[in-house]
Amino acid sequence: MFATQKEIDLYTRMTLKQWGMSHLKIEWIDAPRRWLGAAYVHQKKIQLTTAILVSFKTFEEVLKHEVAHHIQFLRNGNRWLTTPKGRNSFHGKDFAAVCKEMGIPARTHIPLPNTRYIYA
Repeated sequence: MFATQKEIDLYTRMTLKQWGMSHLKIEWIDAPRRWLGAAYVHQKKIQLTTAILVSFKTFEEVLKHEVAHHIQFLRNGNRWLTTPKGRNSFHGKDFAAVCKEMGIPARTHIPLPNTRYIYA
């Protein structure tokens, strides 16, 4: 782990506050997952796996990626936009715009160091 639990909690709270998302609940999952984080917009929470604590860069990107989903949802009037084929657009142009504001890449796979791509 790159930081203490107290430092991780402080950075998380500061990031949520910076983006107006202080109301979100953060849940940590120890079990290995196919994904590193998940945004549950209707439940106002974010789940993060402890696997992201391998580096600050990975932790920061996954946290901001999930916060971006909440911001995207709110900006779209508390709904998901759909593609022309009727699918939810979780990682569409509006998501990419939020990611750009946050200074992170708008990607669906965030690599862990020394591993293959993992869903974010």
